[in-house]
Amino acid sequence: MDIQAEINWIHQEIDKVKDPSFVEKLKHLLQSINNTSVDSDASYNLDIENALNNIKKGNFYTEDEAKEIAKKWGRK
Repeated sequence: MDIQAEINWIHQEIDKVKDPSFVEKLKHLLQSINNTSVDSDASYNLDIENALNNIKKGNFYTEDEAKEIAKKWGRK
């Protein structure tokens, strides 16, 4: 796949995203790529904050669910 095809695919996938936490992480990733002075501690703390908020909302997988998901990795 050429770079433009990859970019088009990424655009299509981003348009499907409804998770604000993911959008915030993606935004931070893009900012860090374009600005090398972004503080990694702030990123780490944001990740922890987002994770704790997701846990409070019940957005997590049990150990058994995670194992089932992991079994599907690499399969198409």
